Amino acid sequence: MEEAYFLIEKASKRPTEIYLDLGFETLSHFSFTFKKQFGHTPTDLAESHRNAN
Repeated sequence: MEEAYFLIEKASKRPTEIYLDLGFETLSHFSFTFKKQFGHTPTDLAESHRNAN
């Protein structure tokens, strides 16, 4: 999940671009696991990162 956070925040990847490479079969499962660990969805992180730039 740390790699996912890095890819979204620092490499500006979208969750839909990375979830399969990180071993998740569905975007839903990836989003659920990400939110459980970080307290927000990967989409929320991606949007906040895009809005900050």
